[in-house]
Amino acid sequence: MKANTKTLKGVLQGDRVFQIPVYQRPYVWKQDRQWEPLWADVETTAIRLVETRRAAHARGWTASQADKEASPHFLGAIVLEGHPPTTGDIEVRSVVDGQQRLITLQLLLHGTLDALRKLEIKGPLLIRLKKLTSNDAEVFAEDQLRKVAPRPAERNSYRRAVAESPPPAEQSQFAEARAFFAEAATEFLQDDAIPDDPYCDQDSPFDRASLLVSTLLGLVKLVVIDLEGVDDAQVIFEALNARNTPLSATDLVKNFLFMRATSMDHDPEKLYEDVWSRFDRNEQWWRADVGAGHARRARQDWLLGDWLIAQLGEAIHVGRLYGDFRKWFDDHDSSAIEALRSLNEYADAYETLYDKKPGMTPAEQLAFRRIDGLNVTVATPVLLWLLAQPVKSLPKEEREMAFRAIESFVVRRMAMKWQTRSYGQAFVEVLRAAQQVDSGAGRAVVDSLREGPRGYSWPTDENLASHFLSYRYYPPGGISQTRLRLLLGAVDEWLQRDAHLAEPIEIEYKALHIDHVLPQKWEKYWPVVCEDSTERISREQARSEHIHRIGNLTLTSAPLNQSMSNDPWEAKRSQLRCHSKLRLNELLCRHEAWNEEAIEDRGEWLATKVALIWPGPSANEWST
Repeated sequence: MKANTKTLKGVLQGDRVFQIPVYQRPYVWKQDRQWEPLWADVETTAIRLVETRRAAHARGWTASQADKEASPHFLGAIVLEGHPPTTGDIEVRSVVDGQQRLITLQLLLHGTLDALRKLEIKGPLLIRLKKLTSNDAEVFAEDQLRKVAPRPAERNSYRRAVAESPPPAEQSQFAEARAFFAEAATEFLQDDAIPDDPYCDQDSPFDRASLLVSTLLGLVKLVVIDLEGVDDAQVIFEALNARNTPLSATDLVKNFLFMRATSMDHDPEKLYEDVWSRFDRNEQWWRADVGAGHARRARQDWLLGDWLIAQLGEAIHVGRLYGDFRKWFDDHDSSAIEALRSLNEYADAYETLYDKKPGMTPAEQLAFRRIDGLNVTVATPVLLWLLAQPVKSLPKEEREMAFRAIESFVVRRMAMKWQTRSYGQAFVEVLRAAQQVDSGAGRAVVDSLREGPRGYSWPTDENLASHFLSYRYYPPGGISQTRLRLLLGAVDEWLQRDAHLAEPIEIEYKALHIDHVLPQKWEKYWPVVCEDSTERISREQARSEHIHRIGNLTLTSAPLNQSMSNDPWEAKRSQLRCHSKLRLNELLCRHEAWNEEAIEDRGEWLATKVALIWPGPSANEWST
């Protein structure tokens, strides 16, 4: 057999058909497990390309010189078996392994073409991509026009899915994938946060289209394994798809580092006891899968990824953890012993972060619980790096300030419903800012957040007040109930601490329900009384718009929520006073009437409390 690394252009360009044998399984790739990670890889590679180009342009390099420095993304391997062609006939190759990958890449290309057409981007970019999806229509028959020919059972469905005009997404899994990639590509092409390409002299989104096409053609690579006459395709197929348990990235790193250390005459048993035994002593915890969807993986792999981000000072993708580690190890002047000890220090920090060992202040613990509750996992490399620093170079009070600033940044942005798409890149910028100073790393974190890493600004008190007054907060169209509970629960928790004379109580805010004070079905007990019909309609519309604003939302127990239902204000207020232990509701009940004006007043009040709990970028707290 012959194995070669090829770009997507090198694999697909030219007249050829990749035929899926009848014995292959159906197309089974899904959005959460395969399509989303694949697109994330493409997007990350494109951003890496433009950043490489910008750095090269600053050094006076040409575009071709710049692109040689860009790191590709490897999508894995495909195994092909060629068929002897008839003279003048099209080249046909059977796909022994990799059909899911090949079909998905075709659907990605079709989705990208849809995005280009939607934004009216024509010309060479469209033609170059189209050459990767279809053969010459003037030479070959209709059944040979498509680059990939699925199994006969799926051929008609696939043919409809890759037609010139995109079919409805619900028509088939192929059509759903094409629609997903079309939407993802459109978002990319319209994303003003992506840096401009210095070698492109046209306006966006053409600039980003050129960047995306360059990435797909030249930086997305496959290992193509061509079987020769003596190779048994079925035996190879079975070997590639054997049901063995694969090694995790962390296992591969461990084996590599221990072999290297042993070759340098280090005692492997002592080394294991010093820097690795913790992972086996607490194997159930370290190997437990955490995360959701395609991000779900073993906790020890999360640690490895976060540690590697801190070493590289750049974002990575979990699908190539081991490859990125090897690249880092080969490119940096680090020994296996140093890498093992550093990883062990980060394991200490990781256990501290997750309350497996002491070391954090109460304010840091609370900050991390909230950051973790928002699932902002991309902030973890910064938090771990801060925890791994010796106290003499980063005092605890300064570290705590950095934790609280990150908490404020992500909570305020969540409260504003601002996007998180490039959070990974943003927090890498914050991490680099902290790593580049000799002292004052906590201050560097605050300053980096104030500057708006990757263009993501830190909301001001005025931003919060404006949104709390006028935006919908209840889903759909708002924020999740989990996040509403975090905001409202934090306000009540702050009020409870502020009530110095009251008995301390513990409340499980996660178990509470979101209640609309002015109910969603308000017409029966909360009618708008107005003789003029035009004015009544206007006021009814205003009332409906106020229902889902945050000033109209509170927390109650499930039984109390069900009991109050759509009751009028007098009955609700009576029940809240009688049964609720929340200070949030005690203050709510001081309103004699509950209407649109009261909702706006409470929205303003909530904004002031949120601003106190999570100080903004101009707060005096960050000047200490």
